[in-house]
Amino acid sequence: MTMEIYYRMVNSRAGKKLKEILNGLIPGLIPEPVPVRVPVRRPEQTGKRQ
Repeated sequence: MTMEIYYRMVNSRAGKKLKEILNGLIPGLIPEPVPVRVPVRRPEQTGKRQ
């Protein structure tokens, strides 16, 4: 099974229901993704104004 097929299956309506059932039987089996903040580096100002 390729990753593309896996993600399509998991992100479909049936996949969400299956994940809900499996997590009900074994808590934490399929964890929910957690958003992660990534710091963005801003360009340093050189003192020149445009």
